[in-house]
Amino acid sequence: MGVMPRLAAFLTLLALGACSSEAPAPQRPVAAATIPPLADLVARVAGPGWDVRTLVPAGTSPHVFEPTPREVRLVAPARLVVTVGAGYDAWAAKLAAACASQARLFDAGRAAGIEAAEGGEIHGGHAHGDLGHDPHWWLSPPLAAKALPSLADELSALDPDGAAGYRERAAALAASLQRLDAELAETLRPVAGSSIVTAHAAWGYFADRYGLKPAAAIEPAPGREPTPREILDLILVARRQGIGTLFTEPQFPEDAARVVAGEAGLRLATVDPIGGLPGCARYDELLRFNARAFREGLGGL
Repeated sequence: MGVMPRLAAFLTLLALGACSSEAPAPQRPVAAATIPPLADLVARVAGPGWDVRTLVPAGTSPHVFEPTPREVRLVAPARLVVTVGAGYDAWAAKLAAACASQARLFDAGRAAGIEAAEGGEIHGGHAHGDLGHDPHWWLSPPLAAKALPSLADELSALDPDGAAGYRERAAALAASLQRLDAELAETLRPVAGSSIVTAHAAWGYFADRYGLKPAAAIEPAPGREPTPREILDLILVARRQGIGTLFTEPQFPEDAARVVAGEAGLRLATVDPIGGLPGCARYDELLRFNARAFREGLGGL
């Protein structure tokens, strides 16, 4: 959806009074993050003194997500709204501006060094359909760790008395992500150098970090079905490179994945860039799940 239709949707929600919450004020300060892995990182830095909410429901693709009154109610009392950035969840800033004018906005992607440049390109990024770049930087633990000090600074600005705790938790989490990074590298070592075909082009940063090679994706752009020609091109790439597995995602239509896999003679395996579902609720669970799925799908048992 373009900017104007989405803005119209926001204004409709506002006209219906969705931002005027009748619920009592929350007992803890509220932070809202757009996707589950980002919300988990925020919660682990913020600590138990904050109520951290996730805006995009588990199993939903943020690429085609449109806010509903549920998200309006979640974000309305927020003091901090954390976004992926790089054009991935621009709707969140509009929603926050409409419903939580006092909220601070924190672009975690920019803090991680991922920032869209003029013309839609992204510094250090990968191709990703109509965005022109891959915004899934959180799938690289070192990039996620890079955003944590700035996140701690944002929380400290809102709660100066808690600053020491935020910075201590951010440092501890960064060390944990460093250990996770080493673990994932070891898990994927047997399949390093393998080419992968995925549901959409979400895996550039993950692949770069762990030695995989994105060869093709079903969706040429998020939410757009491939043309017959594009499916044929994918089949030819898979055959030419000896690829045997299509890695689909919970947010991707299962029927479409089965059709493409059948046409290309590929096995199906599931990876998940967003998480939030059982077994992938926490950031480290999500990354471990994906590392194991790629290793097993590529025959590195």
